[in-house]
Amino acid sequence: MYLIHWPTPEKESIAPTWETFGELRAEGLTRSIGVSNFDHRYLPDIIATGLIPAVNQIELHPQFQQKPTKELADVHQILLEAWGPLGQGKVDYQSGVIGDIAQRHGASWAQIVLAWHIARGHIVFPKSSSPQRMAENLASVDVTLSAEDIAAIDALDQGRAGRVASDPANVN
Repeated sequence: MYLIHWPTPEKESIAPTWETFGELRAEGLTRSIGVSNFDHRYLPDIIATGLIPAVNQIELHPQFQQKPTKELADVHQILLEAWGPLGQGKVDYQSGVIGDIAQRHGASWAQIVLAWHIARGHIVFPKSSSPQRMAENLASVDVTLSAEDIAAIDALDQGRAGRVASDPANVN
């Protein structure tokens, strides 16, 4: 998979690069193409080319759910891949709603967040170098959240205020 990592609308149109990605796919040099950090403000320019990305890799976690981007992705069948799916260690998910759900399920807070991502259809790649955490993260596929659990986690969204990393609109 080839990804365009970052939108740069203030510098130049990304369309020629995106069209070249389409050519690479057509030539069999890659099987899949996608974008990274293209939220609902930047995806329409890519979609307008008629070449739809397979994946959009975005910051996505319970505090920052990017609902307008998810709606646009769903309409165009673009898969969302959550980078920083656990909030990059900058969000306290151990206590409060997620901590309570974790306690009820006998799971860790990270397993609950990853199970929420899976329930929402997100692709997740949690980053860890610890074998114990890797095993714990993998075990999140065995956690089944109720509709009430999912709704409670959905309610944690803070919109743009929940972002913990750079906003593509503010990076030159």
